[in-house]
Amino acid sequence: MIEEKELRVLSALESPKTRQELTAELAYQETTVSDALGGLEKRGLITRERDGTKSIAIPSNAQCVEVFQSLTASHPHVDFPDLLTASMLNMLYYLGADDSSTATELTERTDHARATIYRNLRTLTNRAMVTKDQSHYQLRDEFAELHIFATALQNHIHRVQIAREIEAGTIVWESHKEFLVRTNTEVLEPNYHQTGLDAFVEYGLQFFTTSEQYYFYSEEKDSLNPEELFCHLLLIENDSRHRKYALLLAAETGLSEETLQGTASYYEIEDLVLSLAEFLITQGAVESETTPEWEEFESLAAEYEVTVWVESRRLKPLQSESSLVSWRVS
Repeated sequence: MIEEKELRVLSALESPKTRQELTAELAYQETTVSDALGGLEKRGLITRERDGTKSIAIPSNAQCVEVFQSLTASHPHVDFPDLLTASMLNMLYYLGADDSSTATELTERTDHARATIYRNLRTLTNRAMVTKDQSHYQLRDEFAELHIFATALQNHIHRVQIAREIEAGTIVWESHKEFLVRTNTEVLEPNYHQTGLDAFVEYGLQFFTTSEQYYFYSEEKDSLNPEELFCHLLLIENDSRHRKYALLLAAETGLSEETLQGTASYYEIEDLVLSLAEFLITQGAVESETTPEWEEFESLAAEYEVTVWVESRRLKPLQSESSLVSWRVS
């Protein structure tokens, strides 16, 4: 995560400056400025050019840099480098001006301790940057750029990481610490887990796919489970074809509605996933705009030798009433 000294140097770069100029302006040791410039350059937030014996630091045109400089220019009385700690930036990634959030929701999304979230919220409310309505918090409109900066910075960091580790790729979905990337090359780097249709082969489902491959980056996961693959496929392409393939995976692996709901909530596609789950649970009796015709899905399932229902009036679930598949005749 970006450090305070790096933010101080970035805030001072409203125009290109030499290391010596930054050292004098910030009253830092020259080595401190050099370290900060190195960190900013590594993240693609600045570039450096030589002018004789001098090195000139130039702010990049990345959105996060523009937003940060807009913040510092609009609110010169606020010490943003001191305010924007790692935990604060993580929280601001999920706290915006358009929708309110509770401390509990922010704790769940960030994985920070509740005490840390409350401390950060108290800091923002005391500075009149956040409003509180009962248990809900929301950024004031004049500080909406705090959320924009937090999300733009993390997106920029992810894109720089992708360029460094796998050369080229497009982010399909991201959170503060994870992302789903589309690429045309095989990725062998640690923490990149194959997902998308190519990953369905592990469950006996093999499809004709394009040269594009999909990987989910996470430092916390050792592998991906079926409910994650189900949701990833819908994030990759929410069309009729991909929804049917996701339903095939659910039928083949016996996913539970409860398990799907928790995972779908994380990816913020809960309504879509639950409509598909209900369609499968009721064997097509409950339809929506997102579901295929049951007969069409049955035909596809037969093609891939996936059992989706048994013709009997006396069907009982093997595990629970919320089980999507695995029915037996009593």
